[in-house]
Amino acid sequence: MYQKQKEKAMELLKNNEKNRDYTNRYWIPYADYLDPADCFSTFSCDYLDGKQGYLDLIDNLLRADQTAKVFVELYGCDSFDGKPCINAETLILFSRLPLSDIEHIFNAPEDIFPDDIGEKPDLSQPTFIIDRNGCEISVADLSTNGCSVYYCWWD
Repeated sequence: MYQKQKEKAMELLKNNEKNRDYTNRYWIPYADYLDPADCFSTFSCDYLDGKQGYLDLIDNLLRADQTAKVFVELYGCDSFDGKPCINAETLILFSRLPLSDIEHIFNAPEDIFPDDIGEKPDLSQPTFIIDRNGCEISVADLSTNGCSVYYCWWD
């Protein structure tokens, strides 16, 4: 992740915890979040090189749908090896593929298949993408361009 993304994400997640208000959701583009060399993030308890399997799944999706967009939904902040980190366990997918194709792609591996995959028909909850500059972009401003929105969640 980029430094400004890290700072903004930590600020927003800590404010959610402090205020016990989890109304707003925050997404980061997958390529920024799932960097196997970045020790600032975990995905479904996988750290550093453990993120590669998820990147491989996303690559399979992007081969099937070059127009797809993929985000990581932030879950919370914690520490790992005494250092602060951000946790996530859900991918958000904008894709023109039908749900059955998404399920086929993400359930193919035997070792990291999601616990749940489905369509996210309602984007009315306040949701923001944190870009590389640490700016919040409302998902309401994002055009789906004929894509369906799906989630893949690991427990």
